[in-house]
Amino acid sequence: MTSFLRDFWKRLFARRRSVLPIKSANQNEFNVMIGQSLGGIKSKKFNFSAGSVGKEFPTSPVSKRTSYLGQGGLLLPQSSLYDSSFRIRLYRFLRDNIPVLNSAIWTWTRICASPSYFELKGSEEPKLLDNAFEVLKNLDRRIYQHSFQKFGGADALLTQFFGSLFTDGAVCGELVLTASRDKLDKFYFIDPATIRFKLKDDTNWELYQEVDGVEVKLNPASIFYLGLDPDPDDPRGKSILSSIPFVARVEQRLLEDMQKTMHNAGYHRLHVKIKPPERCSGESDETYISRANKYFEDTVEMMKELAPEDNPITWDDIGIEYIGPSGHVASSNYWYINHKALVEDICAGVHLDPFMLGYSYGPTRSWAQFKYELMLRNVISIQGLAKRFMEWIRNIELALWRIPLECVHHFDNRKFFGMLEQREAEKIHLENVIRKKESGFISEEQAKREIESIQ
Repeated sequence: MTSFLRDFWKRLFARRRSVLPIKSANQNEFNVMIGQSLGGIKSKKFNFSAGSVGKEFPTSPVSKRTSYLGQGGLLLPQSSLYDSSFRIRLYRFLRDNIPVLNSAIWTWTRICASPSYFELKGSEEPKLLDNAFEVLKNLDRRIYQHSFQKFGGADALLTQFFGSLFTDGAVCGELVLTASRDKLDKFYFIDPATIRFKLKDDTNWELYQEVDGVEVKLNPASIFYLGLDPDPDDPRGKSILSSIPFVARVEQRLLEDMQKTMHNAGYHRLHVKIKPPERCSGESDETYISRANKYFEDTVEMMKELAPEDNPITWDDIGIEYIGPSGHVASSNYWYINHKALVEDICAGVHLDPFMLGYSYGPTRSWAQFKYELMLRNVISIQGLAKRFMEWIRNIELALWRIPLECVHHFDNRKFFGMLEQREAEKIHLENVIRKKESGFISEEQAKREIESIQ
């Protein structure tokens, strides 16, 4: 094994001459250590300087973009092979018509679009900060594309951002300047179902919008496109519902079948049995039939007029029985268990738990906090995409106003449950930092950094 590793490293450095991005206080000692670890190439000299890195790394990728979509004029999507436009419209239909999927998209969107704020960095001058804050505040009033939604601002922008990201698997839009070209006007969302990708020089993708069969090349400077979990050679992204349609179809078919069988089996009803009255001696047939029919009609009227809290009082010639399907409860439980299994599959596909979508399958108290913490980590990773999006918009606005500041966007994901435990943990951490500072283990600057790292 040692010989194999030695030969592998020899071939690697002989072919690629890779440079490790490691800084060492004693560079010569570090180079000797690397040489010794490689055995047979001890005499080889290594240079880890910045100039060496600049010479070794190419200015354009050596690799080529590949695709399983076919040859010639690579264009994504190709309607004959993989039409993402159809998939996106399918996902929207499922979201709007299947309650559990609607709840999943709604939940993810609202959790990710938590309250947010921005921070300005680069100067402590109050006048400059106030000016920048006013500029960004005015931008927030007009940035949302729908003017009739007065002052929609970042809240409306982020809600639509996450809604499109989770449903369509992508967000697309473009920034537009005002007529005077001195500031941003609005951000216009573009339907991802109309976006096409063309490969340029086997390296870069160009974005086009196809409307009514006409393709329009989009401006790469003002366009914004973000795909959720894109593949290396497919930048379109994937909807959170991409693994759902088949299971959702089975679940809806199960509900339809359940409705039909329950309707066919029926429900418990009251069966009122009336014995015909005895015929009096000498009573004619006409008189007897008339009296029996009147007795029957009077009983029917009595049953119709009974309130839920009333009880029928009759002669002993009237019997009241229940009729209904046998094994009704067992049949209902059977349908419930099957439907529960399908719902849990859907919940797994959208990365949520049943209790977060309104389903109560047993107690969740012991697991609820852990599950929420796990989901919050997913939320933070998704919010990082929106964070860069908002910073891109606001920093362009600051640049147009020639304000030398940087805007940093933040999401407020503070939790209100378990607040006591969180505060106790912070207290213990602060006490430990103070003890280390007083004991001389860390400097005052290190103590400040540790305190600032508390979240």
